[in-house]
Amino acid sequence: MEETTKKPMTRVFLVIALSMLSCLLLVLVRYGLTGRFSQGYLLWNLLLAAIPVIVARYGALFSSMALTKRASKAVGLVSFFVWLVFYPNAPYLFTDFIHVIRRSGLGTVAFPWLSPADLQWYDIVMNAAFAFVGHYIGLVSMYLMHGTMRMLFGRVAGWAYLAPAILLSGFGIHLGRFSRFDSWDLVLHPLQTLQVISRSLADPAAVLFSLAFAFFIALTYIIFYIVKRDPLGYLDS
Repeated sequence: MEETTKKPMTRVFLVIALSMLSCLLLVLVRYGLTGRFSQGYLLWNLLLAAIPVIVARYGALFSSMALTKRASKAVGLVSFFVWLVFYPNAPYLFTDFIHVIRRSGLGTVAFPWLSPADLQWYDIVMNAAFAFVGHYIGLVSMYLMHGTMRMLFGRVAGWAYLAPAILLSGFGIHLGRFSRFDSWDLVLHPLQTLQVISRSLADPAAVLFSLAFAFFIALTYIIFYIVKRDPLGYLDS
């Protein structure tokens, strides 16, 4: 069984790697057009988006290798909470569109046939590519983690773990964009993070933003989940 699932998972990770390289190519082309490198944040955020799928994959692998059922559940729970800390980095890439809206880091076009408006359209396409790839990677990681929870605790518990995780992820995106907190701050600065969380929960705008993103994540994951429940089973682990 392990041999039959290894090839599909290898194919999925190869697609992810090629997608990330394609995003890098878009940044390099933009550098050639402007002579200015100002999209490093996109590359960094995309790398962070890859962490959840690595955690989900190896969490599933290590939990299946545990000697006892109790140890397997413990490993699965630990991997789930580590995954939850890093998962918001994947859909967070959608918030990078704010740089396009504000036209920050636009740079100066280096060719007479290219206008600032043309460059902005290129930035829209480039940011869309990063956001799509990052979100897709996040959905793959969610599917893998959902499968692990379902295998360890049952179908109902699998969805029960996923629902609050999606809500918390929407809130995590808000913390990242507006409070400038990242996944590491939860470990490095827990008290300061908790203070910011309490203030944000009292802000109706923050709650609305979080719920909107949570709804988007839930909707796209349900579509992803339905599509992937096919005989090909590319993501079965």
